[in-house]
Amino acid sequence: MHPNHSAPSRIARALTIGWSDTPRGRLLLRRAIARLISVALRIRSRSFQRNAVASALVVAPHPDDETFGCGGAVALLVRNRAAVQVVFITDGSASHPAHPTAAPDAIAARRKAEARSATGILGVDWERVAFLDERDGTLAGLDTGRAREVAGKIAAMLARLAPEAILLPCRLDGSSEHDASFALVSRALQLAQIRPRLLEFPVWSWWNPLLLLRPMFACRRVWHLDVRGVLDVKARAIASYASQTDPIAPETVPALPSGFASMFLCGEEFLFER
Repeated sequence: MHPNHSAPSRIARALTIGWSDTPRGRLLLRRAIARLISVALRIRSRSFQRNAVASALVVAPHPDDETFGCGGAVALLVRNRAAVQVVFITDGSASHPAHPTAAPDAIAARRKAEARSATGILGVDWERVAFLDERDGTLAGLDTGRAREVAGKIAAMLARLAPEAILLPCRLDGSSEHDASFALVSRALQLAQIRPRLLEFPVWSWWNPLLLLRPMFACRRVWHLDVRGVLDVKARAIASYASQTDPIAPETVPALPSGFASMFLCGEEFLFER
């Protein structure tokens, strides 16, 4: 179905008298809805204390999810001397399909370097960062054997690290790769036979903020983090992902939508716990 024919689009068009049909109009509408939902989340949430967990594993389906979704939380946890590990499941190679000069392997290498830079800025030691190097864009279609193998790698990490909490993108976050990552982590937890806290952070849900309504009402706890004290750190970490926020010549449009990155620099983050 074409987006303009969907019920939310028709409603938005009626309420804005067609103004939301323009790219700038759609962006402003997204931001307005996101702000309204942020207010509701703030009312619904409790403050997450930086000493709430002593160890955490951050699971990022792609290089940049950890920074956009919970970069402030990571920086705060590290400053409180928590042991923070980060694992990237895919290589990020599918962000520029059919690019005329940058092959997928080159994109993957660039994104890995960006990930090391970003996590370093957030305060995570290099030896605490791992890459599973699954091919980007394939997670949702992994066959049973391959899914078992990837889940086994994550389970081995969990058994070795025994983190108090896992931070990972929300289930039903608006990305099939994020949904598949959640399923892989769930399977890994069964294999490792441990039960850490699961703290889910939104990424693409902020771009489609109505997706946040489900976890806001379904989750047992919603946590709010004031990350203004580390916002400059998060901004520098986001800037490390230039392959996503800036065009790669000869293309003139970046991989991420215009205005996407700025939505994560509002000075607060939310975590959902079921």
